[in-house]
Amino acid sequence: MIYIMMPESRITAIAICFAAGIAAAAYLHPIVWLALAAMSALGVPVIAKNVKRSTVMIAAVAFVLGAAHYCVGREIPQSDVSRFVFHINAFEGTVASDPENGEGRTRLICKVARVKSGDEWVSACGQVMVNIYSDETALSPKLDYGDRVRIDTNAYPPQDPTNPGQFSWKGYLARQYIYSCAYVKNASQLHVIERGQGNILLLAALKSKHYIERSIAKITPEREASVMTGMVLGTYSYLPRETLANFGKTGTLHLLAASGYNCFILLFFATPILKLTGLMPKYRSAVVIFLLIMYMLMVGMKPSLIRASVMASAFLIAPLLKRVPSIKTVFFAAGFGILAINPSYLFDVGFQLSFLAVWALISISPVVESILVKAGVINQTPFKRRAGLLQKISSEIAGAGVATLSVTLFTAPVIAYYFNYFSIVSLPANMALALGVPVVFAGGMLAPIVAPIPVVGTAVGWVGGKVTSAMLGIVDYLGSWHYSSVAIASPGVLAVVGYYIVLYAALSYVRSKVAA
Repeated sequence: MIYIMMPESRITAIAICFAAGIAAAAYLHPIVWLALAAMSALGVPVIAKNVKRSTVMIAAVAFVLGAAHYCVGREIPQSDVSRFVFHINAFEGTVASDPENGEGRTRLICKVARVKSGDEWVSACGQVMVNIYSDETALSPKLDYGDRVRIDTNAYPPQDPTNPGQFSWKGYLARQYIYSCAYVKNASQLHVIERGQGNILLLAALKSKHYIERSIAKITPEREASVMTGMVLGTYSYLPRETLANFGKTGTLHLLAASGYNCFILLFFATPILKLTGLMPKYRSAVVIFLLIMYMLMVGMKPSLIRASVMASAFLIAPLLKRVPSIKTVFFAAGFGILAINPSYLFDVGFQLSFLAVWALISISPVVESILVKAGVINQTPFKRRAGLLQKISSEIAGAGVATLSVTLFTAPVIAYYFNYFSIVSLPANMALALGVPVVFAGGMLAPIVAPIPVVGTAVGWVGGKVTSAMLGIVDYLGSWHYSSVAIASPGVLAVVGYYIVLYAALSYVRSKVAA
């Protein structure tokens, strides 16, 4: 793997320069970013004589490759369905996503094979985001991932937001290489040609997902089941609007997003269970990596989840190769790998917040913890196996507080830029929910196993429901405060950059004082 082959400084430079090249290509003319790369390659070794010319050349090449990769990825193929968007009245393809059901709407992605223009069918490629609007309780025919379908409707290009700074649906879809949308008003426009044409592994993962959903609903009350399902599957779509709004106001919405925390809890429970089976470490690692892949397929290939899975897999594989991985090396290698697959992820808010949050835990958390220890706010007591229950609980709560404070400091300007709010109660809310999340996640993952067993299923559902209810009570109470969150106008790019410069300077100063 790349983190084993390269030293930390080199992979860090390559990842940063590759990302910088992508950003440059998005906003600058090719002549400008090529000139910047050439000037850096020639000028940096002259100005900074202690920097090796080979390192500078590698960084310049990474910059150019990142920019070129982004430019190539933005080119829309001539046979893409979007090229026919104003001329088609039907298209055929395969359902490429798990249909997402909402209030009176089903949304899915169709991978197109051919389109109908007039009376003629022609081959095409690309994807269409299809919205099916229906007042019926059950849409007929019901569509699933892997179904080959014909949809009799027109397509249209997604539009840019009407006001600057608003969420761009067009940009969001373009990052997934989707440049066309369509909507269906009634079931007569849908025709299933063939079932079960998708990837076998993904079909299995989605069947597992649906079984988890049904199992949680079977043993848990409806409102609590929506939260438990959201936490396990990393989605907001199961929550009532008011509950979703309160999670946003309290800064705890990340608990319902598929992220590294989900992977951490999965590893936390899977590892000791696998140890009890007596499997050798290399086989345990293989099983855990497979579970991570299946979980990622089940909840969706989101940038934050890909990042967590790649980093976790790297740490699992490294001991088998007799290597000691560095957290920073794995961090930058994961970023480089994800951007190499899809450079547009750099502009995805989930990608940005995920990497900023992890970097905050790497760079800021130790400083914050040192300050709190020196001030006597928390005790510098190692977590011992024989520690008392209260000590373990206080340790978990203190850890959640340090992590939340660190992540908040580092992600605040980005959240303000995209979402225009700042949560005042984020710190106490996250600390209060810290102990409940693993219990709810474990209950949700156990639901498929225990739901068929009357007494056990009822017990697990009761515990999970009570813990979820308590968490909802905290979220609803704090979210109902008039000033639980403050509306903020999107800061400018210079203001965001200035914030990080000041934060870096302040942390460097504090770090030097704490070290002294």
